[in-house]
Amino acid sequence: MKNLITRLISSATLVLASTLAVAQTDDMPQIPDEKLEEIKAQKVAYITQKMGFTPDEAQKFWPIYNQYDKELDATRKEMRDFHRGVKKSGTELTEAEATQLIDKELSTRQKELDTRRKYSGEFKKNIGAVRTVKLYQAERDFNKELLKRMRERGGDQRGGGRQGGGQQGAPPPNR
Repeated sequence: MKNLITRLISSATLVLASTLAVAQTDDMPQIPDEKLEEIKAQKVAYITQKMGFTPDEAQKFWPIYNQYDKELDATRKEMRDFHRGVKKSGTELTEAEATQLIDKELSTRQKELDTRRKYSGEFKKNIGAVRTVKLYQAERDFNKELLKRMRERGGDQRGGGRQGGGQQGAPPPNR
């Protein structure tokens, strides 16, 4: 099972890395919806494996998690759009415009925190506090592994991979 998860993450990072290699702008590239869905499916498999849910637990957990993820995605999109807008506006901001931008960013970050707080309560009710912490750790581990593999693949494709780091191509850590 661990080998399957590793292969799934590897294929997702390959797809993402090739997308990154094509896009040479400072903005994050737009990832096709089908690739995002593929990564989300791999994330579900990873979390399921790490959490060890019973079928009954999974049936109760996943609808809540999917709604949580959907709300966070909307907030993240809002934040990405905000940052793109800031970048396009350049350095010619007035104090009033800059103040509005700061307020907007803080408001969006608060929205993300509120969503996390709301669903933490839901998760604790359904899977307990200890397993909620384990869930957040599984999410972080998945994201770290995904980013690591994206960097490795991206560096390889552009010829600018890390030199002499010894970590490239290393298997994911056992947890």
